[in-house]
Amino acid sequence: MDTECITVTSYVLDQRKKYPGATGDLTILLNALLTAVKACAAAVQKAGIAKLYGLAG
Repeated sequence: MDTECITVTSYVLDQRKKYPGATGDLTILLNALLTAVKACAAAVQKAGIAKLYGLAG
């Protein structure tokens, strides 16, 4: 089993180098999704999953 960890961001950037003709649109989309996931994780960690009510309060 491989124990070396790599972040999703690092993986996406490493894979991007393999395709020099790529426009970068997928990289931008994936980074936006990662940012949203990190924001959700921070909100859950701050409020706790049981008290995370969203826009309602």
